[in-house]
Amino acid sequence: MSMFWVVLVGVVGGLAGALQGQFLGLMEDKVGTLASTFITYGVGGVVITVLMFTVGGARFSDFRGIPWWAFTAGLMGLVIVSSIGVTVANLSLGAGLTLFTAASLVIGAIVDNFGWFGEIRDLDPRRLVGIAVVIVGTWLVVGGDSTTAS
Repeated sequence: MSMFWVVLVGVVGGLAGALQGQFLGLMEDKVGTLASTFITYGVGGVVITVLMFTVGGARFSDFRGIPWWAFTAGLMGLVIVSSIGVTVANLSLGAGLTLFTAASLVIGAIVDNFGWFGEIRDLDPRRLVGIAVVIVGTWLVVGGDSTTAS
């Protein structure tokens, strides 16, 4: 896949993530975490089931080659959707997504440093400064704003 398409997919995913975050925050306020997560996964489950059986691409026999821990992705998805709903409902879209993104970047750098799921990428001084800037930026966006929801 060319870099253009990779970047385009990333941008579209980011736009969808921001919109989803706002929608989750709204549902969180109205029906709570469990119900909003249920609706999110229920609708998504129906859509992906229809797509899988109409477009194809279900290779269930290949699941045997996947490590057991990879199957926790769905559970982590529940945590992701729930946490975005809670943080956006209580902090705002920008602050909630900043906190979520910063946490993802920091754990990503740690995972890369130890090579837990693939290639090792050391936490060199440049990357450590980048992580520090992300943490400070997150604090500036999230921390102490008296106008955030309670």
